[in-house]
Amino acid sequence: MASIVPDSRMAPGPLLLALVSLALLPLSAQAMDPDDPDYDPLEDDSLWGDTVSPDDTQTTSPEIKFLTEEPEQVPHHHQNQITLSQSSLEDGWVELRQCHNDIAPIRRMVIAYNEQRIEDLQVESTTNIDQAEARGDRVDLRGVHKDSEVCVTARMRVIEHEGDGVYKMENGPFVRRFLDGYFPMRVTIAVNWGDLDLRLEDTEPEAQEGFEVVESDHGIILDTLFEGELRTQVRLRNAE
Repeated sequence: MASIVPDSRMAPGPLLLALVSLALLPLSAQAMDPDDPDYDPLEDDSLWGDTVSPDDTQTTSPEIKFLTEEPEQVPHHHQNQITLSQSSLEDGWVELRQCHNDIAPIRRMVIAYNEQRIEDLQVESTTNIDQAEARGDRVDLRGVHKDSEVCVTARMRVIEHEGDGVYKMENGPFVRRFLDGYFPMRVTIAVNWGDLDLRLEDTEPEAQEGFEVVESDHGIILDTLFEGELRTQVRLRNAE
């Protein structure tokens, strides 16, 4: 699954809207030779800046815990805007605009996606990031500074038809992790179906304190601040 090793890899789960899996993982300290034909910069410890200290962790359990108060440090905010069309209900492909805000400063980060579920990945904009390049199924970030943001656009295959007019999107796991610690993270998912005749059937988790579900005739918004690992499911039904 995807991970933020001082790089951050984010990959959809099978077929579904698992747009991010943020796991802060350590790199093994080792000297590497850039002239070596097997050299991989993602494994070169000398390229990375400081990682998050495990002493700052909030919990060591993957069990989801919704937060009702903002942590002292502004958490990584992962925002997704998903636009459905009639063809989305037929072939599963949607339009995605995704932004990552307040990324921890780091020398290099890679955002990686499931290559079988994504196409036309492009960097739309950056703030306080020296360089951002989309290459196939990943976005390579270099020189990530304080108050940074990167936004990308793509097409993703995330809709599954369950039959009887019901469509499902499963998301996750969303997680920001370092060693055995889990850190606060905010995730926002806005699903817009415009004039398609759809309505929300249900969500997992259900709406509760710390996990907000906002409904309208044209879409829904999920917004949550949490620690641990978050998996969500959204089911939509034809309103006819």
